[in-house]
Amino acid sequence: MRTSLAIAVVLSSLLAGCGPTIGDPCTTNSECGPGVICLNKDFSPGGYCTLACKVEDPNTTCPTGSTCVRDALARNAPACFRTCSRAADCRNGYVCRTVNGSVSICVGAVGF
Repeated sequence: MRTSLAIAVVLSSLLAGCGPTIGDPCTTNSECGPGVICLNKDFSPGGYCTLACKVEDPNTTCPTGSTCVRDALARNAPACFRTCSRAADCRNGYVCRTVNGSVSICVGAVGF
């Protein structure tokens, strides 16, 4: 019994640490977690979990592995996008495309 309880505690703590990350698929904001936005645009097929950010300070407003992209949510409304170095870094249906001059992000094939 104690072994089963210990295993259950470890598994539940591991699962609690897991959750949606920037660039994960979604259909609603609730699938992305608290404060995270589900972006549904032509350039984000299947939805895209993201956060609003500040272009002036992308390192402190976007989680590790993502960057702040100007006008992503709307004009003058930047958002975090998953960074990449090649297409294999992106989920199926997404490409690795350079934006903001030198940063590459995962975005839908129709472009940003």
